[in-house]
Amino acid sequence: MMIIVRIFPRGELKETWNRVIGNLERLSNDRCVPLYLSQREEENFMTLIYDVEDVDAFADIVAKNIPSLLHPEKTRTITLLKPVFFPAPKDRPPNLERFQVSIRATPEEVANIFSRIVHLDYPKDAFPTYTAYSFGEDDILTSMLSQNRGRLEQFVNEELRPLRGVISASVGHIDKSKRVAPEEMWKKYRESRYTFRPRAKFEEYDFLEYATSPGVPPGEAETSSFW
Repeated sequence: MMIIVRIFPRGELKETWNRVIGNLERLSNDRCVPLYLSQREEENFMTLIYDVEDVDAFADIVAKNIPSLLHPEKTRTITLLKPVFFPAPKDRPPNLERFQVSIRATPEEVANIFSRIVHLDYPKDAFPTYTAYSFGEDDILTSMLSQNRGRLEQFVNEELRPLRGVISASVGHIDKSKRVAPEEMWKKYRESRYTFRPRAKFEEYDFLEYATSPGVPPGEAETSSFW
């Protein structure tokens, strides 16, 4: 399963970010592999996302390794269940920005809402990269690319908030991210969870392709984003 660890630093975010990058080997084991690190623009925490095969081994990382290596003020963990990944439209606009859409839903409709997110016919300027159940503060988390926040808010207002059972849908901007998993492992990981194999109008992609603001060259790992 995928598990998010939100790390709230005691000091500067940048200092803890660098500490994570410098200690990746000690923040992982053969059953728990970090996939990527990201930071939301409006929040005072960073997010380290893991592929977890053994939750007991993961508990040791959260309870022992992270406190001793990163010295955070606090941490929060969030499960991501049944993650579904999406190939990207080939004719997507350049300079897309990445956002997180968080949905709270009534229990009787959450499966229908999730299915709707997976099967929507998305426009080329506002589309998902992946979605998953969360069942924590939120019920569904979706990573989306769009040209700007206004365009994505328009899409959410038209297609997601009106769905039966949606209690709330919030949009957060991701301003920094870095893949920390080996490239080939990450490629196999996301491709094994695609909703469909890339067809003529779609293609496989690596999230490092996307920069968070116009003028930032694609492929800049420190300034492009996934989550």
